[in-house]
Amino acid sequence: MSLCSVASSRLFSLNPLLFAGLLGLTQMSFAATASTLCPTINRQQPLTLSQAISYALCQNPDSQQQWLQIANQQAALDLSKASNYPTLSLEGSVNSSYSQSQSQDSLGVQARLSYLLFDFGQRQAQQAQANFLLQQAQWHKDSTLAELSYQVTAAYLSVLKAQGQIQASQKSLSASQKSLASSEARFKVGTGTPLEVLQAKSALAQARLNLVKAHSEYANQQSQLALLLGIMPTELGELVAVNLSVLNSDINENELQQWLIQAAQQRPEVKAAQANIQAAEQAIIAAKTANKPSVSLSAATGWQQSDGNESNSRSVGLSLDIPFDIGGGTRARIRQNEIQKAQQQLSLENNKQQIYQQVWQAFYQLQAALETVSASQEGLASSDSAAQMALARYEVGLSTILDVLNAQSQAASTQQQLLAAQFDALAARNRLSYALGQQLALP
Repeated sequence: MSLCSVASSRLFSLNPLLFAGLLGLTQMSFAATASTLCPTINRQQPLTLSQAISYALCQNPDSQQQWLQIANQQAALDLSKASNYPTLSLEGSVNSSYSQSQSQDSLGVQARLSYLLFDFGQRQAQQAQANFLLQQAQWHKDSTLAELSYQVTAAYLSVLKAQGQIQASQKSLSASQKSLASSEARFKVGTGTPLEVLQAKSALAQARLNLVKAHSEYANQQSQLALLLGIMPTELGELVAVNLSVLNSDINENELQQWLIQAAQQRPEVKAAQANIQAAEQAIIAAKTANKPSVSLSAATGWQQSDGNESNSRSVGLSLDIPFDIGGGTRARIRQNEIQKAQQQLSLENNKQQIYQQVWQAFYQLQAALETVSASQEGLASSDSAAQMALARYEVGLSTILDVLNAQSQAASTQQQLLAAQFDALAARNRLSYALGQQLALP
């Protein structure tokens, strides 16, 4: 990579158009190589979360754009380092002149070498600025990949949540079918009424409608995940389930202050903003030194032949360049860079405030989700038992069909609430891990 970049920077000093063409070919080659090395998705095999994240990081256009931006900034850094080396040029000339009385032919070759000896640190500041901009691009890439991983994880969990809601709706449908069968059986033997049959049929129709809605939501969440992966929804197969039974409430509110500070230090957005500030500081230094003298060394040698007469020339010299900011361009550039630094500092503070808010909200969302899981688990067993008991009592004539339907509705609602709370807790943990600059470790 570095050899290619150095070669490109030297070519740029000779021919900018040639360099632009080579850089374009390098980017296309990089994209083709990345695409070749990316994992593939086999619809016939269940897709794990880690596979989904790896595929998205490799195929998503946002991540590919970040890799190309890093390559571009690396080339810019190598271009700035080209000033550490002398410049060499070779010039050749062939001339022929004619007049009425005579003609004259001449042939000449000249080589010229020049090198900047001293410029009060402008060259060094420009290279430092390019280096900080490269670091910024790298941190920005990390931020993009972290956000994409978070989004893929959230979409993956949403698909599994919708799939679980389908299973819960199917369970509710099965219970409604049993209630209808019981009401019809009681009506046939004369112990039930037509109203009870109609009520059971109405509950069954509602259960079927809920199942249709669950399938629709599942299809919608699949399309969201496929969009992040950059594939068609039809290419997305079955997902590997996650373990929902090991959720715990090992979060301590006393650690929240420490987590806020930790997030502001670890998040790549903060480090990218800090690199931008350092780049702006170097830009100010470079602008200030642009109004100071520079000393350069030059050497030249030449050979010329004219009408059979040959001559050689050699020269070595030092040159002093003293710029004058008559139009105020340098002062304006300094003010511009100082304003840009102030903007980057405000951006850093804004990033920190957003991170504090994300950590705070994610923490309490996770806390609420875990408490909801605990409450739903306590109510699930009793609601299931109540539904079974209500049906058994109805079959022997000790309760009404409304008692059965209400108990079944409560059991189905509790089951769906528990499932939603468990996935919401995982989603909140994913959100907190992202806010802290960490990677979610699923059970």
